Amino acid sequence: MATIITPYTHLTALIIDDMATQQTTLRGQLAMLGVSKVEQATTPDDAMRQIKAKRYNLILCDYNLNNKTDGQQLFEFARDNKLLAPDCLFFMVTAEGAYASVASATEHAPDAYLLKPITASDIEERLKTMLDKRQVLLPINQKLERDDLAGALAECDKVLAKPNRWAMQAIQTKGQCLLQLGRHEDAKAVYRAVLEQRPNLVWAELGLARAHKAAGQFEEAKMLAQGIIQSRDGEKNVAAYDVVAEALEAQGDTWAAQAVLRDAASVVPSARRHRLLGEVAYRNGDLDTAKESQLKVAKATKGSVVAQAQDTLSLAQTLVDRHEAQDAIALLAEGAGAWRNNPQFESASLAVKVQAQVRAGDAEGAARTLEKARNVLRKGKADFNTIALAKAELLCGHEEAGLKLLEAAVSADHENPRVKQMIGNALKETGHEDKIHQVIESAAAGLENRVKDARKLLRDSQVDEAIAAIEAAVKDYPENTGVLLQAAQINCMSLRLKKELNAATVERVRIYLQRLEKLMPANDRVTQMRRYFRETMGALQDPAPTAVNH
Repeated sequence: MATIITPYTHLTALIIDDMATQQTTLRGQLAMLGVSKVEQATTPDDAMRQIKAKRYNLILCDYNLNNKTDGQQLFEFARDNKLLAPDCLFFMVTAEGAYASVASATEHAPDAYLLKPITASDIEERLKTMLDKRQVLLPINQKLERDDLAGALAECDKVLAKPNRWAMQAIQTKGQCLLQLGRHEDAKAVYRAVLEQRPNLVWAELGLARAHKAAGQFEEAKMLAQGIIQSRDGEKNVAAYDVVAEALEAQGDTWAAQAVLRDAASVVPSARRHRLLGEVAYRNGDLDTAKESQLKVAKATKGSVVAQAQDTLSLAQTLVDRHEAQDAIALLAEGAGAWRNNPQFESASLAVKVQAQVRAGDAEGAARTLEKARNVLRKGKADFNTIALAKAELLCGHEEAGLKLLEAAVSADHENPRVKQMIGNALKETGHEDKIHQVIESAAAGLENRVKDARKLLRDSQVDEAIAAIEAAVKDYPENTGVLLQAAQINCMSLRLKKELNAATVERVRIYLQRLEKLMPANDRVTQMRRYFRETMGALQDPAPTAVNH
């Protein structure tokens, strides 16, 4: 049979469906459109393996895959983990007419959804529109895929220079690029210009709120985001709830942030929403809400590709803190099978198990488990594992060892308010509330003094000495975000003072920024530091005086 040549012949497609008859039907409909390079996946696990191994142009995914993972969960997981190429089209296939409301309130909306029964013409109609969009925006997406934000901005402007139906998508991307570049005022100008033409456009209002939050203007950010939530078109926009919650937490009002996240979880009761609520509730010491949310996460993700080992650990820790020790031990035993190849789970689960055994009155078992837990924890960090082991030490009566671990956790990230909150809770729960100032404030003060000393040396024009001082702090605390930010800034300042592009210094800054991106993804302070580094490089590469656009 001769191959049908159509505008879609070049596409490589993946059909994700647990029904063989539906796979055959969709494959036949794609063949009618000239799409012959079609692969199939029956389970979410199979789909993930294929998506990781190959680049697809089009994915047709059934919404009701099985009782463990639905199509929406699969799609959001793939998007969150950047497994889909920017030019990959994702179409949801569903028999549920109510999916439109599901899609409108989700974290990520697919490119299109198709209501069963579907025909080849239904697929073609969506394909034609989406491929036109993809073609117009392709130069932008190619730059974004290479993390070339400046190049993406230039491509956005090229698209906007010509009249086309996708101008708003280009403007939206332009605003997002400006935010990622730390150009908050420029981003605000873009969003305000859109809102002048189309008042109450939700994504533009949300972008403006994010620009204010990124600039540290938390009241303005809250007001704008709350306005979105109170509007008819934005009442289910969970991203607006996040802006309000993040602004409140930055202002130190974690209980108000919890209330906002609770509202968001009622609007979109997804695993992610309940996970965020459970995390903030646990840090606030609201163990009832933490347990309720964590149980919902466990139920929604059990056996699913979106399940996370940390969900099991967090729930087990909450159960221990609620003195439900036997339930915690049973949960950890179940998790040991599901996460047997996860080293992080083993380490943390042992520390939580020690606490549970102490609560259950099994002192001998706790002592044996504690020895194992100590052996698998290499070095104290500002993380769940370290704090869990510290609590285990304290509950076993090893005060010095427990306090030392908590001091190490503070020193590892002394500017992190969430870590400080969890450490304070750990000390209260183990009967060491009187040690909070000693552990948290003293450890943080030691790091702050080291940073101040380095900055003073720089102010005194002792540039090399300042670099040596901050580099010593980085060596001792390689994952301390506050130290890394200061190290990046001091190294940039040394480049400016010496007025030369020292290759070793430039490479150090790049390394620190890479670490920060991993430790603090999408963080406003890291974005600002990246901007400072770019401006430093630009000033030294082009020494001619230029006007700085703020």
